[in-house]
Amino acid sequence: MALTPLEEAPLMARMIRITAAILVVLATTSHAASGEYGAPMPSAGDAVSLATAIARANADGAFEGKIRGRVTEVCRKKGCFMILADAAHYARVTFKDYRFFVPTDTRSVDSTVFGRLEAVSLTRAEAAHFAADAGRDPSGAAATREYSIVATSVVLD
Repeated sequence: MALTPLEEAPLMARMIRITAAILVVLATTSHAASGEYGAPMPSAGDAVSLATAIARANADGAFEGKIRGRVTEVCRKKGCFMILADAAHYARVTFKDYRFFVPTDTRSVDSTVFGRLEAVSLTRAEAAHFAADAGRDPSGAAATREYSIVATSVVLD
């Protein structure tokens, strides 16, 4: 039995709302291969927030230990860096001697990293390179200072 155009309109509107809701859920769901990357995470010591690690690095020149944050971005080419963030700070995480990488589709997941955090200067060329590898337009990149973590272990929750 065929539906009249007046009967089809509410059904079509409902299908569009359901499809939109599914797309929103898929777009905001965490994506990552959970697990441990690099060397095993040291068992000793508690992880500190990224804000705490940055405060200690600012006071002492560097901080080495376990750091917690949320992954907001990953190198889309091969997963050779990720951005770890909290409410007010971020740090670029690279992997010691490029011995390991994280999945390129990782985003919006909590993570603990073990490594050395310090402030570094990026040239315009380096900033443009990182922007391009993250899938952003590199044309607006400029020399800057940022926090960097060279990690030996990463755990994605």
